[in-house]
Amino acid sequence: MGDRQIKNVIFDFGGVMVGYDPAGWVESLFGRGEAYACVMENLFESALWAQLDLGNATREEVNAASLESARRAGFGREMAFVQENWFENVMTTKDDTVALVRALRRAGLGVYYLTNMHRDLWESFRRRGLTDLFDGGVASFEVHLVKPDRRIYRLLLESCGLQARECVFFDDMEQNVAGARLAGIDASVFTDAARARRELRERGIGLDDCH
Repeated sequence: MGDRQIKNVIFDFGGVMVGYDPAGWVESLFGRGEAYACVMENLFESALWAQLDLGNATREEVNAASLESARRAGFGREMAFVQENWFENVMTTKDDTVALVRALRRAGLGVYYLTNMHRDLWESFRRRGLTDLFDGGVASFEVHLVKPDRRIYRLLLESCGLQARECVFFDDMEQNVAGARLAGIDASVFTDAARARRELRERGIGLDDCH
């Protein structure tokens, strides 16, 4: 680790603080057939969905466009159901990661977030109290940048007064981890909170086991 001394831990949200597997949920509803393909292509994998993260589109615009496309393909009812129910079935809080964040704070470390996030999702997480766990951070919709663009990592460091060599970042996407490393931040692919605790221990950060 050279001259690194980790003082701050940065977390992604989707797949780290909350569950995020829309493909798995949609498959559980419709199997891997035409309805699945239609929903994924026109909603979660659409170009407009990506614009939500960038803060350049609204939920209403995305829902209207995806529903119209699905209706033309004969899957309007399926798309409407997914639009109405996906959040509570996909974005479930990971209590073990929440416990890890709280343990880090008790240990005196700074905890921050860096997430590709839609505005309305962010408001939902704020109401859940998840944003209050952190000392600060950056959400993509606020700055019109998304990971793994190196600029968003630099913006996080600058806006929160952090030194790259004093940070470690956890994200469930390899490309976002690679982006952090290019910005000089130690980073690791997140699989679960237990593994993250072990990796932090390897970096000299011991934590209590209390939640």
